[in-house]
Amino acid sequence: MDFKRLTQPGRIGKMELKNRMIMPGMGTNLAAADGTVSDVIVNYYARRANGGVGLIITEVCCPEPQGRVIPGEIEITNSAFMPGLSRIPHAVHSGGAKVALQLAHGGCFASESVTGQQPISPSGVGTFQLPNDTPREMTIEEIKSLIEKYGLAAQRARQCGFDAVELHGAHGYMPLQFLSGYTNRRTDEYGGSLENRARFALETIRSIKEHAGEDFTLIYRLSADEDVPNGITLNEACTFAKWAEEAGADAIHVSAGTWDSRLHKYNDVMAGKTTAAGKNLTDGIATSMWVQPNYTPRGTLLPLAEGIKKHVTIPVIAVGSISPEMAEDTLEKGNADFIAIGRQIIADPDYPAKITAGKPENIRRCLRCNECLGEVMKSKGISCAVNPEAGKEFESFTTVTPAIYKKKVAVVGSGPAGMQAVLTAVEAGHDVTLFEKDLRLGGTLYYVALPDFKTDFREYTNYMIRMVQNSGAKIETGVEVTAELIQRRGFDSVIVATGASTFKPNIDGAEDETIGDPLEVLDGKIPEGEEIIVCGAGLCGCEVAMFLAEKGKKVTIVDQLSEAAQEMPIYSRWVLNAKMAELEISIKTNHKINKMTGTYINCTTNDETVLYTADAVVCALGLKSRKGLTEALRETCEEVEILTVGDTNAPRKIIQAVHEGYHAARRLGQFPAQPRKNAKVLETTVAQ
Repeated sequence: MDFKRLTQPGRIGKMELKNRMIMPGMGTNLAAADGTVSDVIVNYYARRANGGVGLIITEVCCPEPQGRVIPGEIEITNSAFMPGLSRIPHAVHSGGAKVALQLAHGGCFASESVTGQQPISPSGVGTFQLPNDTPREMTIEEIKSLIEKYGLAAQRARQCGFDAVELHGAHGYMPLQFLSGYTNRRTDEYGGSLENRARFALETIRSIKEHAGEDFTLIYRLSADEDVPNGITLNEACTFAKWAEEAGADAIHVSAGTWDSRLHKYNDVMAGKTTAAGKNLTDGIATSMWVQPNYTPRGTLLPLAEGIKKHVTIPVIAVGSISPEMAEDTLEKGNADFIAIGRQIIADPDYPAKITAGKPENIRRCLRCNECLGEVMKSKGISCAVNPEAGKEFESFTTVTPAIYKKKVAVVGSGPAGMQAVLTAVEAGHDVTLFEKDLRLGGTLYYVALPDFKTDFREYTNYMIRMVQNSGAKIETGVEVTAELIQRRGFDSVIVATGASTFKPNIDGAEDETIGDPLEVLDGKIPEGEEIIVCGAGLCGCEVAMFLAEKGKKVTIVDQLSEAAQEMPIYSRWVLNAKMAELEISIKTNHKINKMTGTYINCTTNDETVLYTADAVVCALGLKSRKGLTEALRETCEEVEILTVGDTNAPRKIIQAVHEGYHAARRLGQFPAQPRKNAKVLETTVAQ
């Protein structure tokens, strides 16, 4: 496909951009604890600028300390922060991109646990997500002061070398808290009518232009639909967008949602008060309205951008899991002027360059697994499941350098850990052979990517297979590797990525051949009958259940866990739960399984014995590491360096598999191959 519109130059206000691709603001938690700019955050933005994007919008930057939302948030509250902040424009400009500083005040989302101060908001209204915080209502004097602080922050941003600012009025940040009837209950000039509720945002736009200059580009980020009681609707957003343009905004960046979006509906569904039908919960809940997981269709926010575009003459930026093909089509139809690409540029900073080169098949696909957001929400620095360098750019412990000692390397297993190890080892200059016991590549990832709701994983799997096939590594499929083979063929190093197999728990009947295997089910071995029990409420069990429910089966999940899919980032888990509710999957938690057969299971819950019957039973109670090859190598291959990665160490997530494969291969060339009396098994593990 020709991406001629995505790659066309464009203009926002006085700012000229080399293409229509924008990296939107995303929290990273990479700043220093005192709000100053760190080397890590500068490197993070520099790497993405080098990848060819037209404009980078930084993560949230608070105009006053009371507005911080995450611990590692940058500040611009006074001139002391300017020397550090000025490093970001230098880094981004050196890569050929422009950069905007996103100004954001958390209001009721700026928790006292982060700021040390009681949160403030227009009406003292808080959020479901911070039940321990009690915001207080702002005074008129505080409102006027904050408007002034936004203007001064923009002035400092311009002096630091930023090309623009983005005023964050989406996702529940302070301008939206004033604009929305959900959070604004005031009765003075800043509350009541839409015009009054818009006053704070419009006065802030004028303050920014007054302090930073009329010619300084200002982008307004707008939630065009909140989906909360009395929240902003598209019609109101269109009216506001016109007012924002009149006030001086140079572009409207159209997003959706706030921290409480659809949570009232979700909570009612989970409590059994109503059904999930017609609630749009799988389109996103709370933060996942704008950080959609893989269960949400791509491009769900595009109609909002199209609606805003009809009411303004300034450029409109569309966002929300937009594929390259969707992006080109959106621009061609005139429904938006620029496309924001967020997590995909975390996963592959060279996305824009690959689009420009007409090579979209070489893009390392984002899984939309939301591990990036999950890490930030745990007060850690941003990371990425498929990009081990994300958040650690240009660090000595992540950079792949030419091997000092080139080795003959065997990689055993072609799951995500094995394939990543192959690519990294080849990049370092080693002689690499990949062994796979099956006739196809992919390992367990092949099964994971089969359901229609895992299209993102399928695209990533296909990308990795293509990259491995084109890497120059030798590939041998249908080969069961033994210690004798490794010795006979003279390998210096072995990266064992043999993964894990379906776990058969110590439960009466679990070994019976009538019990369904979850991987076989995903591969098309659908159980006969209408009613299916899936034992296991982990992610594997939930996705197998959804896969079967989408094929018309009536599914019940049973597990002793207290809730389903506990290992998932919370915002993705909410959407997963909603999807299971839409599919009418029954979930029985806190049930200890005592016995299973092909037609029933016996459980204990609340000290009572319960029997559930069905036409078939599938056991999805986890995976067990394959350690046989590792043990055989340790016993016989004394002169071989042995490294274990991925589920071979312990069954976990794709993020650990990819990172361990990457780092094991990266370190291979640091020391020469030499005989050792006792082969040492070096486990490359990544903290969960």
